[in-house]
Amino acid sequence: MMLTVTSGTPATAQLVGRLAARISRQPVEGNVSLLTGQTGFALVEAYSRILDPAFGSDRTLDRLLAGLSAIQQGELTHHFASGMAGVAWGFLHLSRRGLIDVEPAEAQAIVADLDEPLFELSLDDLRHGNFDYLYGGLGAGLYFLERKPTPTISRYMELLVEELAALAVRYPNGDITWPFLDLGRRSLSDPPLYNLGLAHGTAGVVVLLALFRKYGFAGVRCAELMQGGLQWLWNQRNTAGRSRFPNRVGENRENQESRLGWCYGDLGVAHAFWMGSRALNHADWKAVALQTTLHAARRRDLSTGPVHDAGLCHGSAGLAHLFRWAARRMAHPYLAETADYWLEQTLRFARAETDDDVFRAFNHETGHYESHPGLLQGEAGVALALLGALDQPIGWDRLMLLS
Repeated sequence: MMLTVTSGTPATAQLVGRLAARISRQPVEGNVSLLTGQTGFALVEAYSRILDPAFGSDRTLDRLLAGLSAIQQGELTHHFASGMAGVAWGFLHLSRRGLIDVEPAEAQAIVADLDEPLFELSLDDLRHGNFDYLYGGLGAGLYFLERKPTPTISRYMELLVEELAALAVRYPNGDITWPFLDLGRRSLSDPPLYNLGLAHGTAGVVVLLALFRKYGFAGVRCAELMQGGLQWLWNQRNTAGRSRFPNRVGENRENQESRLGWCYGDLGVAHAFWMGSRALNHADWKAVALQTTLHAARRRDLSTGPVHDAGLCHGSAGLAHLFRWAARRMAHPYLAETADYWLEQTLRFARAETDDDVFRAFNHETGHYESHPGLLQGEAGVALALLGALDQPIGWDRLMLLS
C-alpha cells in the first residue's frame, strides 16, 4: 500500500524521520559495506542528526567500528562498494565532518596501515583491466582523497593514474576510452565493448580524474586523459531517439536508448562534461553538459527508464538529487522544477505508516518489490537524497562522484 502524501518540506522531513528510525533499527551485525551495509547506515544516522538530533541512534560509531574490525580480520575485499576502501572512506568522511566522536587525526592514524595494501591491490586491478571505481582499481582513489596528503600518497595516486593511462584505448583523432570488463564477466581478449556510464564507465573515469586533478594529483596526465575521454564520449552520441547518449558501444555503433538514472544514461554523461569543463576551463563542454541535462529534464515520465522505485541509483530520489545538484550549479530554473517533480514522485513511492518498510526496491530480475535498507538501491540512499532536498549538507554524495 502506497502512502498518499503532498510534496513540500513537512512531508519530506516526516519521511526522513521515518527512514532514520527504520535504519536505526537495523542490527549492528552482518554486512558492513558502504553500499549495502553498516557503513551506509552510519552515514544516514550521522547526517540525519544534523537535521534533528533526535534522529538516528547512538550506534553509528559501533557500525563503523564493525567495519574496521572486519578489515582487521581479513573478511573484506579491497573494493569501494563492498570492501575496505568504502568502509575506510565512510569512517574518514564522517570524522572529518565532525559527525562522529573521533578526531580527524585519530581517524587518519587508525586507517594508515591500509594505504599500501589498498594501493597494491588497486594497481593489480588496473593491470588486469579492471578500472571500475565501485568494484575495481579506481575506488582507492576516493579513499586517498580522504587521507591527509603525504608524498607517499601522492606517489600512489600518480602510479594509479599512470596505470590507467597504460590501459587506455587511444584513437588517431585523440579520443580516449577504456575497455569494459562488465564486472568480471568479460576479459581484455573479448571483442571490444566500452561503457559510457558514471558508475562503471568512461564518464566515471573523467569525473574521478577531475577530482584527482583538483586535489593536486597527477594534474598533467589527468588533463590529457580527461580531454580525450570527453572527446570520445561526445563522438558516441546518438543521432536520433530520446537519449542523447547510449549505455555501451562496441565495434558497430548504432543509436541506443539509455535509462534515466545515476548509474547509466544522459545525466551521468552530462555530469562528466560539467566536471571536465570546470577542470579544463572548456566552455564547449560546459554547454554540452547544460544542453544534455535540460534534454534529460524533459523526460518526466515514470516509464522513461523506466523508474520503478525511489532508489538512489536509478530511482526517483536519485533523479531528484541529480537535478537538484545540476540546478544549483547550472542555475537554470527548469532544472530546479524538474528536481521538485522527481521529489514528488519519490514521496508517492512511500508506503503507509503502518508498513514496516518506508520504501521498497524493485527487483528487475524477479519483477517484485522487496525490502531493501541499503544505500545505493534502498532506503538509506533515499534518506540521504531527501536530506539534500531539505538543504542539509550533501558531502556524502562524493561516493556517487557528485561532490
